[in-house]
Amino acid sequence: MVIFGVTGDLARKKVVPAIYDLANRGLLPPNFALVGFARRDWDDAAFAEEVLQVVKEHSRTPFRQPIWDRLADGCRFVEGTFDDEAGFTRLAEVLDKLDAERGIGGNRAFYYAIPPKGFPTVCEQLDKAGLAEAHDDSWSRVVIEKPFGHDLDSARELNRVANSVFPEDSVFRIDHYLGKETVQNILALRFANQLFEIGRASCRERV
Repeated sequence: MVIFGVTGDLARKKVVPAIYDLANRGLLPPNFALVGFARRDWDDAAFAEEVLQVVKEHSRTPFRQPIWDRLADGCRFVEGTFDDEAGFTRLAEVLDKLDAERGIGGNRAFYYAIPPKGFPTVCEQLDKAGLAEAHDDSWSRVVIEKPFGHDLDSARELNRVANSVFPEDSVFRIDHYLGKETVQNILALRFANQLFEIGRASCRERV
């Protein structure tokens, strides 16, 4: 998994801890690799140390050294900006090397933990670097965090850009706040409450 914007709050407080929690529950393969892409002047060791601190501070499952050691072994960092073609060339080289070292088989997930204005640029850069295209039995997927556009027209344009690079079944749009307890309570109130169901049916009959 490649995380763009890995130094931001979303990645630090949500995405990276969730990756460790998956590993802790045995839901990630042993050869899983985590690649951070950001402007920081870090090497792989500095990135792994940053991830370690984030994991200890924000993960929901207990810290276990063997799990961390396995995860840290696959941590890599690429310095670059979204409009820097050289940075994406370096990213491609790192991913090719990980394929050879860890037997990942070309499977790649790109997570956009970045401001919405950067979504189209990163899509286009991945396309130019040849990273969006899947080969043989491998897959290449993109996860785009909310907000997906600021109105209907901008959402359609973002869909157009994403689908010009990734096929629709490889584009995942996510809003992690839909998993919050308050939102889940609203869903339960709406769909598990007979009073509301009766009211909805009554409105349909009147129409």
